[in-house]
Amino acid sequence: MQKTKVVFFDAGGTLFRPWPSVGEVYARTALKHGVNVDASIVEKAFHEKWHLRNGLGGLGQTSEKIERQWWYSFVQEVFHNVSAFDNFHAFFIELYDLFAQAQCWRLFDDTLPALNHLKAKGYRLGIISNWDHRLFSIVKELGLTAYFETVIASAAVGCSKPGLKIFEAALTAMNVAREHCAHVGDSISDDYEGARQSGLIPILIDRSARAYNGYTRMNSLTEVERFLA
Repeated sequence: MQKTKVVFFDAGGTLFRPWPSVGEVYARTALKHGVNVDASIVEKAFHEKWHLRNGLGGLGQTSEKIERQWWYSFVQEVFHNVSAFDNFHAFFIELYDLFAQAQCWRLFDDTLPALNHLKAKGYRLGIISNWDHRLFSIVKELGLTAYFETVIASAAVGCSKPGLKIFEAALTAMNVAREHCAHVGDSISDDYEGARQSGLIPILIDRSARAYNGYTRMNSLTEVERFLA
C-alpha cells in the first residue's frame, strides 16, 4: 500500500478567496478614480470575460510585464466605459497592485487548522495554482510561506491545470513520486481531473455541498487526512 507523503493545494477558491469580492474591489477602486459603478455588475462582467478567455489558460509562460499587459486589456473589457476614467492607467496600476496584497484576500476558516494538522502529522505541502507571478507575494502576505515547500504558478511554468506539465513541475520541485501525492482543489476540470490524469490522488473541496456525484469530495479542508486514510 502506497503512503501519501505530499499534499498539494490549489490556491484561489481552496485556500483563500477575494475579499470582499472582485466586484467590490474593482468598484471601490474605480470610485477613487471618479467612476461610480455597481459592484454586482462588475462582478458579473468579470466572470463573463474570464470565462471567455479561459482564465489565465492561454497566457503561457510570462514575465511580469506580459502579465500586466494581459490584465490591462482584460480590465478594459470588464469596464465598457473606459473613457469615463480621467486616467485609466492610474486606476489600473492601483487595482493591479492591490490584488498582490493580503487586504484583497481572506483565508477560509478551515485553511490554517488543516495546514497545521497536516504539518504536525508529517505531510509535506505544496501549492499548484493557475495564477500569475503575484501568487508568490499573496502567499507571503497571508502568512502561508512557512507551510509550503513549493509554490507553483502556471504563469511561471508555462502550463495551466489540468495540463500535465504543471503537475510535473510540482513533482520535480518536491522530488517525489506521483503515487505518493494528493492534490486538493475546488475545480472538477482543473484540479480533480487534472490531478487524476497526472497520477495524483484527486480530492475535491466542495464547501457549498453541491452534491457532485462520482467524485471524492469533502466539505472542509480539515477532512483531508481522513480522506487519505
